[in-house]
Amino acid sequence: MIEIKDFKYNPKLRKMLVNYCVRTYEEDAILDDWHLIQEYNLLKENNELHFLFEEEYLINYLKDGSNSNG
Repeated sequence: MIEIKDFKYNPKLRKMLVNYCVRTYEEDAILDDWHLIQEYNLLKENNELHFLFEEEYLINYLKDGSNSNG
């Protein structure tokens, strides 16, 4: 599996991790690159990377839901 050392070529991954950490840790979230990479490694180690995509789905659902009449 690919090892992430920085977000130079992965800005989307960084944004996904920020969104995940803000929702998970709320005001305790630490959003510097080092901590985000550690969170990524923890999710990868625990086979929980799907949480990043579930968070993105939820954000998109809430954003789209607020623009529709349904």
